[in-house]
Amino acid sequence: MGAVWGAIGLFILWSYWGSLSMLCHRWYNEADYSHGFFVPLFSVLLLWIRRGSFRLEFGIGSTICGAVLILAAGAMRAVSAHYYFQLLDPISLLPLLAGLVLVLGGWPSLAWSWPAIFFLGFMVPLPGFISGSLSHELQRIGTIGSVYILQTVGMPAVAQGNVIWLTEGKIGVVEACSGLRMLNVFVAMCCGAAVLLDRPLWERCLIVISALPIGVAANVLRISVTGILFETVGAEWAERVFHDMAGLLMMPLAILLLGTELYILSKLLLPPVESSVLAMNIGKGTSEEGRRSR
Repeated sequence: MGAVWGAIGLFILWSYWGSLSMLCHRWYNEADYSHGFFVPLFSVLLLWIRRGSFRLEFGIGSTICGAVLILAAGAMRAVSAHYYFQLLDPISLLPLLAGLVLVLGGWPSLAWSWPAIFFLGFMVPLPGFISGSLSHELQRIGTIGSVYILQTVGMPAVAQGNVIWLTEGKIGVVEACSGLRMLNVFVAMCCGAAVLLDRPLWERCLIVISALPIGVAANVLRISVTGILFETVGAEWAERVFHDMAGLLMMPLAILLLGTELYILSKLLLPPVESSVLAMNIGKGTSEEGRRSR
């Protein structure tokens, strides 16, 4: 089986070489997607961590479903080549891998490997129109949110477009400062954490859902701190923080906010108690009260 998977892996690498080269080029040249180099490595790590659940179970149902997924991947590649939609070709790698796992290992193998296959989707950059729309909205949210915080702490701040005017200067929330780069990495990290953490399903879903508001909040705090420094220590230090130090601190801040959220949840909600344990404790308490009354 190992030789079969090795041969299949080499064939996939040869077949997708053009798409993988395109992805590597974008990861290297576009800072928003530089995390793509680590995505395949993390997928392999997920497979290793979940190796205890790996087992083979062949069946006609899984073979048919796997063949359908493989054909769907081929159709996606054909559409990508015909309409020159480059990003669709690497995306087709996900249904292809899922189909191969179903054909060669059955449903139990797919249950073991699907988180790693799903995570590979984060190595594909967002289409330009989606990335541009998100960046524009994040710029606007960052500008409005930061102005609100600055005004709340008593500092004069006015938003004009994506520019924040202060008494000591102005802050331009340009596309590079929209927070999209950090948000891409943070969402991928939250999805990976949701798979690895031993938490109830609803908490893991909440981790993924809260990635977007937490990432936005971290960027708003970054811009707000820059505005405060503009008014207190001067433009030189503020520019240095805005473009250098604060950018590096955004991810630790977002992780801290996520950790705080999980800590609060663990304190607010208690794990369910088994009925047998609960009945035993009630019976024990009743017997002790009976002995005391005697």
